[in-house]
Amino acid sequence: MHKKMKTVMAASVSVLAMSCAAEAARSDTQALVRGESVKIEWNIPAQPLTEALIAWSEQSNYVILIQDDLAAGVQSRALIGSYTSFEALERLLSPSTLTYKIRNDKTLVVTPRLQPASLQTDRPQTRFAMAEQGTSAVAERLASAQPEAERNEQRGASGDTDEVVVTGTRIRGAQPAAPVHTITRRDIELSGQSQTGELLRALPQTFRGGINPTVQPTTVNTNSGLGGDSTVNLRGMGPDATLILVNGRRLAPIGGGETTDVSAIPLAALDRVDVLLDGSSALYGADAVAGVVNFIVADDYEGAELRARAGGATQGGGFEQAYSAAAGTRWQGGSLLVGADYLKQNPIFAGEREFSETAGPFNSLLPANRQWSGFMSGNQELSSFAEVDVIGLYTNRRTSRTTEYGAGGFADAKAIDTESFLIAPRVTFDLSEDWTAQVEGSAARSTRDSATTDNFGGEFDADSKNTAWTIGASTEGKVARLPSGDFRAAVGGGYREETLDSDLGGTLRSGTRNVAFLFAEASAPLVSPSDDRPGLNRLDLNVAVRVEDHSGFGAATTPKLGLRYAPVPDLTVRATWGKSFRAPRFDHLLADHVVTVWSAPNLGSVNPGLALLSFSGNPELEPERATSWTAGFDWTPHFMPAFDLSFTWFDIDFEDRIVSPIVNLGSALSDPANAPFIDRDPSSTAQSAIIGAADQVYNISGMPYDPDAVLAIVNSGFVNASAQQVRGADVSFRFAPGDIVFFGDFSWLMIDTQTIPTLPLTRQSGFIFQPAKFRGRAGASWEIDDSFTTNAILNHVAGSTDNVAAPPAEIASWTTLDITLQYRLGSVATALDGLEASLSVINALDQDPPFAAGGGVAFPGMFFDSANTSPVGRFVAATLRYTF
Repeated sequence: MHKKMKTVMAASVSVLAMSCAAEAARSDTQALVRGESVKIEWNIPAQPLTEALIAWSEQSNYVILIQDDLAAGVQSRALIGSYTSFEALERLLSPSTLTYKIRNDKTLVVTPRLQPASLQTDRPQTRFAMAEQGTSAVAERLASAQPEAERNEQRGASGDTDEVVVTGTRIRGAQPAAPVHTITRRDIELSGQSQTGELLRALPQTFRGGINPTVQPTTVNTNSGLGGDSTVNLRGMGPDATLILVNGRRLAPIGGGETTDVSAIPLAALDRVDVLLDGSSALYGADAVAGVVNFIVADDYEGAELRARAGGATQGGGFEQAYSAAAGTRWQGGSLLVGADYLKQNPIFAGEREFSETAGPFNSLLPANRQWSGFMSGNQELSSFAEVDVIGLYTNRRTSRTTEYGAGGFADAKAIDTESFLIAPRVTFDLSEDWTAQVEGSAARSTRDSATTDNFGGEFDADSKNTAWTIGASTEGKVARLPSGDFRAAVGGGYREETLDSDLGGTLRSGTRNVAFLFAEASAPLVSPSDDRPGLNRLDLNVAVRVEDHSGFGAATTPKLGLRYAPVPDLTVRATWGKSFRAPRFDHLLADHVVTVWSAPNLGSVNPGLALLSFSGNPELEPERATSWTAGFDWTPHFMPAFDLSFTWFDIDFEDRIVSPIVNLGSALSDPANAPFIDRDPSSTAQSAIIGAADQVYNISGMPYDPDAVLAIVNSGFVNASAQQVRGADVSFRFAPGDIVFFGDFSWLMIDTQTIPTLPLTRQSGFIFQPAKFRGRAGASWEIDDSFTTNAILNHVAGSTDNVAAPPAEIASWTTLDITLQYRLGSVATALDGLEASLSVINALDQDPPFAAGGGVAFPGMFFDSANTSPVGRFVAATLRYTF
């Protein structure tokens, strides 16, 4: 199972490899320490990456393994200055999508920075091709003299089984034309976050609204954080428009089948997170409309790690304690990593914050949470041409919260138990030198038991179980050798089944969905890299298509095109175009019919009285369809070797978008656009009919129900909207001139929706409880003497318009500062080697959410926008981490 690799060797390492075992071990340790801590003066000019790596290897005394096609056409920057060996290597690789892994104390392997959903295996070849210049002759002679046992160890170590996958393509060596944001393990450590959802919601391309533990009940009925779940809402298009994967496998959805709960994925298990910011139904299936978040579970880990964290909010409440342990081992042809994670967090109540002190004092701004998780990742060679690998996740969580609709009003208490697991095996085969195949499967399940009691003596129990399993097969390889490079393709297919069984207070709901799918992808270098053609350095084309047959909704074909054009080595221009198709969710079709009695002024009426809000699923819904495209560039100027700049424009046009038509309940009775969904002055007969047909009826008006006081019936069940347009731009940069790294990530967003053809498009973004027009974050990281690191990030959410309050008012912007300090105690004393202490301060300046009167219209006292801000305030946490 070995692919052709190029070996870049330093003569000194090879000489050491021929010495006795004891001396080799001592030298290896010294070399590793030198690479990690000792700064070296470098003067490597800009040149092809292979040659630059040869120069780095000569000076650093490490062996580098790199696959031929990974380095083809890649130009390194100039490397001038004082850096450790690993810092220097990172700077050489930074213009590319490449990174490195440490195989052993002598050898590093260069791999793609981004890893794929197809999870294809890529290994070094038993036949090593030596560099053709520099020290190649010396290296070849020394390689032939290298002991056979050591060469076998290098080829058969667990590094050989590393999965080389790129989110955004299923073809090895291909670079996706779609924009991909990668959160590395280092980024996770420096974020100061302990929970997966908060890590992802910090990205400017996400929206905090939707399903999020700190989102309060709002007048936007698509926002609901009451279950304690945590989801990712890319582009503000709803959590159901973002596909969540774990090493390319699907988790089971939660509750009524709406979305995937990412809190079931512990941060301790992750190597990195890839966020694909483009519709990718052609590659990953129907629900990848806004994008894909692929959580990559760590593998190939040798040693153990213990971690403990404690912290809390300085304004009160939210005390958190978290503990995790992980251990890994590797052997000839295999590896295994296992770990466990425990988290407990106390609630924050409205009475503990000045901005919500007039609300019901026991309203949970942050629910109480207890969660423990287990994870594993392993692989084993079965033969010289086959291997098996498997990942597994298990999470058990209990969340409890109290919701008060105004002091002394309707209140309820919820206790929710959630359990989820995923098991996903796969077998990979080497069919030839150029082709691999894989057979994979996954099984996932989530269960939820919810018990609710209210202050009127009511009790409500709800149970649900979601399952999802998939089996598939695919193959990938070189179809033909073109003058410009290898034409490669991937084809495959499979079958997926999803089920829902729920008992909502005695109302039974169940559904089964079967999806059969076929896909194909091709990647062709139309113009091979060359510095002799200014204006046409490189041109690559990627084409993909997927056919899915959904039970009940028929077959759909979703194509995608991607183009990467490099006029010069420093600049890459990219563009994508694609189609998406998504069948209605289970809850879209099967959701309970719920009627709620509201105070009419809280729904926008100028007259006192009551209003009935009717919400239900709709079995007549049609699938959603979308067309999306992106265009942008990545610039790494050779005259500024430590600078990267990226820009992307995105445009998504929906047809038949499934929405709840009353976008903002606070203006339901005042906005003329809602007229088709309002029944004014309903008769008592019409009221009796709608209440009699309901599965659940609630009165949160604070007044007894009186048919003569009802001014209107508001119908807000799911419908297919005529159109929705989502467009905007992303800009990011990174500048690392020395020990300080500066970075920034910014996103502008516009969302317009048309509910029925006779109505115009109306702007959604930039209003209370809706995605902000602009979000950004920028900061700097400074590492001192390889022992102390400080990281500071400014987060900014643009101001918005409060169109729920009367008259409309402006809501101020919200800017917070996060700081993380890390110190490696091994620099103080050898006895403390492996011990690291860190202090993180989220919202260090303790900025409260800006005042928003509309937040308290439906829920008195909650005068802030919980969909765009957080009520937690300053949160301080200390962490101890020990590796051995």
